Amino acid sequence: MSIGYRLKTIRKALDLNQTDFGARINLSQTTIGQYEKETRPITERVISQLVAEYNINEEYLRHGTGEMFVSHRADLVSELAQKLQLSEREQQLLLAYSTFPAEQRAMVLDFARDLFKKMQES
Repeated sequence: MSIGYRLKTIRKALDLNQTDFGARINLSQTTIGQYEKETRPITERVISQLVAEYNINEEYLRHGTGEMFVSHRADLVSELAQKLQLSEREQQLLLAYSTFPAEQRAMVLDFARDLFKKMQES
């Protein structure tokens, strides 16, 4: 089964047409159709957006392994919070951070690293 076929299967499981499926991540019906037919390769950015927006299991989308969808982000954060005994504020921070695209998460990590370094120096 190809990535295009899996994408179509996911879309149908969500009971969405190509227009509505693409609209949530600012893609046209034509682009979604091209991805499904594999006449246009799916970019890493689009894969990240699909995974984040629809709680798709990235391994399933890329390789066809595992479940089609992952638990909702808030459920995952809640599970982690229990295991790590995180406060409500820490949970909110983690949940917000998890919704950022990879580039923004990298910027946050760089900022945090620099902040910790400055704190250690003083």
